Amino acid sequence: MSPEHPGGQGAKNHLRELLRQCRARLGPDDRASRGPARRRPGISQESTAALLGCSTRWYATLESGRMDHPTREFLEGVARALRMNCHERQALFVYATGRLPPPDDFSDAPPHPDWDTLVQSQPQPSCIYTRSWRLVAANADYLDLFYGDARGGVAGLDDRNILRRVLLNRAPHLPRPVAWKEGWAIPMLGELRAAIAESPDSRELRALLHGLLADPVVAGLWNDAALLSHTHPDGDTRAIDHPWRGRVEFTMLAANLMDARGLRFVTLMTSGPVSADAAPAGAVPGGNPGRVGNCLSGR
Repeated sequence: MSPEHPGGQGAKNHLRELLRQCRARLGPDDRASRGPARRRPGISQESTAALLGCSTRWYATLESGRMDHPTREFLEGVARALRMNCHERQALFVYATGRLPPPDDFSDAPPHPDWDTLVQSQPQPSCIYTRSWRLVAANADYLDLFYGDARGGVAGLDDRNILRRVLLNRAPHLPRPVAWKEGWAIPMLGELRAAIAESPDSRELRALLHGLLADPVVAGLWNDAALLSHTHPDGDTRAIDHPWRGRVEFTMLAANLMDARGLRFVTLMTSGPVSADAAPAGAVPGGNPGRVGNCLSGR
């Protein structure tokens, strides 16, 4: 392993080949300046450097694998200049730094359609939400557990933000989080604090925080020292008191999607069956009438 470059010579070779391939597919119109036509396809290192606003020598240092600590800003500029897709961008960061890049903001980008199929087929309450906790997909069991009504799917919700739903909605006739402060508010606010630290320029996260801090109860918890130890929900055990299903306890399992790492897949492993297929007599009006399909946002 080379001390100068994560991954050693193999990573250097992969980085060089990746950048050459990306340069080769660009045409003359992608050059920052007009010059003599190239015999080789694509754009030169000189043209790439011009697009980046740096010297040719500096760019060549990256392509040769001799740049010890390329900054995120520089690598993001390379990815944009060479029109890399998400897979190529991830490869660029891995070969250049030994680490995956921070996730792009995929808050408005839907996952692959088959993710919705997977969510709907889960026997446990399951969903996909963005880095700002905006629901993108959810099955009927999840919607019934948190909203008390799965009709209309995600698209039919008045507020798709599950963090805001849990922290601000305290109506007694709706599903209520058990141990709201210790079990839900502090862990979720800790996750929000970590998300803002990772993406300090995210307007969506800042707007979410601004709205939450307008609530005096939430505002009083924001500076709690316990928030510092919570960064994700994976493995947390929590519970909800449901109007007609009683107390539902579960362990949260969470993972990020590889192709859209700003999205998080969550499933709730309950200790007993949770089915939204049939509500008992006397159930709360507006309760779930049955499982609904295709809850993917925007469809």
